[in-house]
Amino acid sequence: MRKKIIIVTVLVAAILAGAFFVLFFLPGEKWHAPSNKIAIIEVTGEITENRGVGTNPGEFRELLLHAEEDSKIKAIVLRINSPGGEAGASWDMYSAVKRVKKPVVASIGNTGASGAYLVAVAADEIVATPMSMVGSIGASLEFPFDVPINASEEAEELSSMPSGEFKDMFADYRLNESERGYLEGRLENVLEVFLNCITEHRNINEENITRIAKGGWFTGEESLHLGLVDKIGNLDDAIEAAAKLANISMEDTKIVALRLEDSKVIESGYVSFVPLFPS
Repeated sequence: MRKKIIIVTVLVAAILAGAFFVLFFLPGEKWHAPSNKIAIIEVTGEITENRGVGTNPGEFRELLLHAEEDSKIKAIVLRINSPGGEAGASWDMYSAVKRVKKPVVASIGNTGASGAYLVAVAADEIVATPMSMVGSIGASLEFPFDVPINASEEAEELSSMPSGEFKDMFADYRLNESERGYLEGRLENVLEVFLNCITEHRNINEENITRIAKGGWFTGEESLHLGLVDKIGNLDDAIEAAAKLANISMEDTKIVALRLEDSKVIESGYVSFVPLFPS
């Protein structure tokens, strides 16, 4: 038994010595650790101020800050699979991406809609698959109760006494014509801000702006023709685009995924299928 252990030990030592010799003494380029990194940050699920579900803007900012401060990280890829979420939280994340000085590429997977598309707009390039759901530009207001279509009748009981006409519009579980008009005005204002963000970053003609302002979603292929995305591709294509923007070679670059765990930023490896030696 002892003899077998000795033989196994000798074999392992020989293999390690051989590997060391091949790496460091054979002619040709010597192996070295990549000097650059591209960071992948995920935007998944609902965008919300609530922590523990979907994507939280505070946690998102922490990951962006880590990528900015790490000198080895030369570019960032946002991997987006989200239908959007809260307007304020989406705007917060959009603003955070705008402030990043390093190249940022958005990669839309299944869905990059509403607030999630707003986040993508702040990137330097947007890549989507031909079947991605993109767009749904605008805003909607969800009520915690059913609002009757005909709300002309007065409430049976007085539930509050407001200081202004619109202060307690939900108190009697009804919406009159004036209140509906007030809410529509707020939604139109949100849409206007959304469209201004898009026109600031995207070269979209007036005809297409009118089309996307209706709130519908489009496939990735349609989005390319509308000017909502820059190219068709997958996550690896987005990584390659990020490397080009950062002017770094893939053969000298490590791809890492960033995530928060117990308030600490964790890096994990990502296997990319981008060819290291383009033909």
